[in-house]
Amino acid sequence: MAKNTISKTEAKRLAIKAGAEFNKDSDEQKSSVMGEIAALAKLAGYRKPKAASGSTGRYFFNYLQKR
Repeated sequence: MAKNTISKTEAKRLAIKAGAEFNKDSDEQKSSVMGEIAALAKLAGYRKPKAASGSTGRYFFNYLQKR
């Protein structure tokens, strides 16, 4: 059975549609946008580093911002 995942490119497109502004830092995003990004991270199969001290949404936002 195949996993239902989206590509990182599709995740970034959906994040922009949800209101993410990649010219700003993750701390400057609205909390509702960061919630959407966390949901997108789950759909994309993204896993934050084990030693991470931040949220999955924050790490995924930074990952997408670098792409």
